[in-house]
Amino acid sequence: MTTIHLDSAEATARVGARLAAAVEGGDAIALIGDLGAGKTTLVAGLVAALGGGAAASPTFSLVNEYRHGRLRVWHVDLYRLEREAELPELGLDDLIGDLRGIVLVEWADKFDVMPADHLRIELAHEGDERLLTATGTGPRGTALASVLGSAA
Repeated sequence: MTTIHLDSAEATARVGARLAAAVEGGDAIALIGDLGAGKTTLVAGLVAALGGGAAASPTFSLVNEYRHGRLRVWHVDLYRLEREAELPELGLDDLIGDLRGIVLVEWADKFDVMPADHLRIELAHEGDERLLTATGTGPRGTALASVLGSAA
């Protein structure tokens, strides 16, 4: 487990950029945290570092795809989903594990959608700062968490 204190949105985006240097096709990342905790800011830093342009929250579209970088990025937001029966419409089964890109799932703790091996990033408010906790759930997730640990 890796814990990082983030003092600004820029610091959060830099963590995303650091992660971008390590991700490989097929990786899956769960993003968990309250509204405004920095989930989309982290994704924006990652997408920009991969060369995919500017990222925006997929709260209303549910899935944003960025395909112009080193890897495709599928940015999924489960916040507005109310029932597990709505999940198949997102096509997550086709995206998770796709070697052409990576999947980042905001609000991944709402439903059991993540593969056994993934990186879990929790973001929380801590005063004026954010606290990021990264945990790997398998060999690949653990490797990605350790990359973030070396950046702390």
